[in-house]
Amino acid sequence: MTHDSAVPNGNGHIDHPTAHAQSTNGLTTVDGLNYDGPPAPKADASGYSIREQPYGTKRHMRVILMGAGASSLNFFKAAEQEMQNLKITCYEKNADIGGTWLENRYPGCACDIPSVNYQFSWKIKLWSHYYSFAPEIWAYLKEIEQENNFIEKYVKLKHRIERVQWDNQSAVWKFKIRNLDTDAIVEDEAEFFINAGGVLNKWKWPDIPGLHDFKGKLMHSAAYEEGYPLEGKKVAVVGAGSSGVQIVANIQPKVQKLYHWVRSPIWITAGFAQRWAGEDGANFRYTQEQLDFLRDNPKKYLEYRKQIENELNQRFKFIIKGSEEARAAREYSFNEMRRKLKNDARLCDKIIPKDFNPGCRRPTPAPGYLEALIADNAVIFTDDISRIDASGFVDHEGNHHDVDVIICATGFDTTWIPRFEFINGAGMSLKDLWGTKDGISSYLSVAIPTFPNHFTFCGPYGPLGHGSFMPLIEHWTQYMFDVIRKAQIENIKSFTPRMDLSNQFRQHADLFLQRTAWTSPCRSWFKQGKNDGQAVIYPGSRLSFLELLRRPRYEDYDIEYWDQNRFAFLGNGFETREFDGRDITNYLGLLDGVDVQPEYDESLIDVLGGVHVDSSYYVNATSSRKKETVRPAGN
Repeated sequence: MTHDSAVPNGNGHIDHPTAHAQSTNGLTTVDGLNYDGPPAPKADASGYSIREQPYGTKRHMRVILMGAGASSLNFFKAAEQEMQNLKITCYEKNADIGGTWLENRYPGCACDIPSVNYQFSWKIKLWSHYYSFAPEIWAYLKEIEQENNFIEKYVKLKHRIERVQWDNQSAVWKFKIRNLDTDAIVEDEAEFFINAGGVLNKWKWPDIPGLHDFKGKLMHSAAYEEGYPLEGKKVAVVGAGSSGVQIVANIQPKVQKLYHWVRSPIWITAGFAQRWAGEDGANFRYTQEQLDFLRDNPKKYLEYRKQIENELNQRFKFIIKGSEEARAAREYSFNEMRRKLKNDARLCDKIIPKDFNPGCRRPTPAPGYLEALIADNAVIFTDDISRIDASGFVDHEGNHHDVDVIICATGFDTTWIPRFEFINGAGMSLKDLWGTKDGISSYLSVAIPTFPNHFTFCGPYGPLGHGSFMPLIEHWTQYMFDVIRKAQIENIKSFTPRMDLSNQFRQHADLFLQRTAWTSPCRSWFKQGKNDGQAVIYPGSRLSFLELLRRPRYEDYDIEYWDQNRFAFLGNGFETREFDGRDITNYLGLLDGVDVQPEYDESLIDVLGGVHVDSSYYVNATSSRKKETVRPAGN
């Protein structure tokens, strides 16, 4: 650990030891060294006084995060390496960390991003499959938590945030949190509030008459009873989104009878980075030889990840309407779907989209799904269910079908309205702000206008369909750290995104998005589950987004300071580096790459010091230089 490292002290604080200069007895004192002379005035005529601390001193601040998934784990890890004087508390409603990968355990649940690109840059592992299944991803996150003891340090499990309100006077967010074990309400407060609860985390039952009259096994994909046996059973799967198609592909070979509904056209596309996948884009298990190669050749492993990422980053081109890539993607997907459906006229007509291109919804790689639809034990409906009763369901033609199990893969609440009360300093709730006819407003997806000191991991207008979230999480975290550090050093009270500039960002986004498949007439959670909803996705490529968030645009914020003099943070004339053990000549480069003040010995001065040079050599050298500088007469 270098002298610049943060020190977690076991109670959620990340401290940094800094020596402070102070004034005593009228004499300026720095680490016990007194400077003689008359004492400087303690204040000027206006009452302004010097803050007796070096420039760069970070005041203690608190941050509360909601949700202990991948975003929070990265936040904890990076904070311990980079932040000081920061108390972190994370409230998690579940009994363990992991977020979506803890909750989603339905059959076939897997990431649609290649495994090697769905990991943090600081925690590279060898994965069992090209597309990893939920249990392995959760185990990866759990290993990170256990290696770093994050739960004990920062996380309060089985605690659900129910109300958050900004207090203008004290400049803190005030929280009411329910302890789900005791049902007691706990209060807390922090200068910064970060929503790390994820994009899709509030699942919902479908609105089907009689759904809860069913006496068999009823499950939602987001609350699935892991390991429930389906072999030999008659199973109905409602919903054909990302989870529905994975479930159908996984269970069709096991069940006696499969009933499934596809009410809206859907592009079943090639998997992300299909060129590297198995035959026909199928998932595959890495061989031991492949794993050994990756383990023994870290540079080749990085190249492998970069080549796949290179392919992912080029997918944005097929989102643009009228592009060659869009035409090629549509033609390829159309032909592949017809081939895998064996040209079944009814299914091809009902399922293959006619009026929007691939990408309107998040691409749905589902190896085996289309083949499952034409299997002998599958019955596929393209009309609504009439109703459900105790023993099964009634289809659109009035026919009753007995089933043993109903699985609802019907998605989540995609309105972006949080499940807790969220109120700004003016007393307006986010529900009211976003519930107006003007719709959803967002500042670059990371913040919300009129809500100070608040950040979100992938809020509205974020890169929701642009590939792996893991690199994005790392960039969002750095953005948040930049703002928090500035608040700590400059004694800033609050940062609030300006509404006028947030509206300008939305104006640009809404116009640009008309060029993309994302605004085509399909039901998508990018558009709150509507055909013609407001598309709240980032208007550009992933590289564009990463560059945009590389550093905060502070000119887009209303910034309030605690000090009347904004330069009070300059303090006593020194900088923290001069006292905390870091290298005070770091701008020349670091010895051995470590930012620690070197302990110099006499070896160099014994060789290079002027006192060791023969005096006659010095005189001769000086005389020679003087001769060289004589200028010709008359010049």
